[in-house]
Amino acid sequence: MNSEHVEGTHTIIETQWDDRKIYIYLPQAWKQNDSKTYPAILVQDGDQAMKALVPVLDELEALWKENKGREFILVMICPLDRLSEYTPWPAKAMATRFPDFKGKGDEYLKSLETNLLPWLLEHYRVDPDNVSLLGYSLGGLINVYALTIQDCWRHVAGICSSFWYDGWMSWLEGNSIGKGPDSIYLHYGTKEGKGKSGPMEHAARYAEETGQLLSQMLPGKVTVSNDEGGHHSLAGERYRNGLLWLNEEIGKY
Repeated sequence: MNSEHVEGTHTIIETQWDDRKIYIYLPQAWKQNDSKTYPAILVQDGDQAMKALVPVLDELEALWKENKGREFILVMICPLDRLSEYTPWPAKAMATRFPDFKGKGDEYLKSLETNLLPWLLEHYRVDPDNVSLLGYSLGGLINVYALTIQDCWRHVAGICSSFWYDGWMSWLEGNSIGKGPDSIYLHYGTKEGKGKSGPMEHAARYAEETGQLLSQMLPGKVTVSNDEGGHHSLAGERYRNGLLWLNEEIGKY
């Protein structure tokens, strides 16, 4: 059953898809035109992302009024088991107090493509050929991984993506990126991994190397930026910058 949350002047629809909760922001124009389809951004870790993204909506709508960017639908997907859904293959946990990573990312991504996109078209007039991805941490990892097994995502943004994940660099070096997305955005903190041990200690280096490799694979399509924060620093600002970057990219077409 759908319910509506009023966030300032914005209405966020809370609904269910595939036994999971999702939050959907619809631009004002969506209600005024009952036939037009809209681009969409799928956001991983929707419950956490919504806290950071809702405060950006006023700024976003102001940009649209100035014809900067393009109105889109925001679909914030809450995970059932993020250590399973956002990981590309099984791997050991980084600490004994956490469960191992289950590596069910292929199944999750296939479900987004073959089940969620048609559902969004039917119920919310999302254009299935103009859908982008936004994610933080493991959510960023699974978004970039998606490019190596799918061709359905227009723009992809990964913030502080978990590129330290066991086997990631070898996978990326050994695989191509299909027809490729129109653009990719990567952002990381230069102090990520500080105080950690094992692969996580080198999180910033892996992020930098991933950006370099993707830039070689997709010349002119990759934007890489960083700040001096750790993994959880400046999360709100990082989400904002990622969303505004996506708005600019979506507005080019």
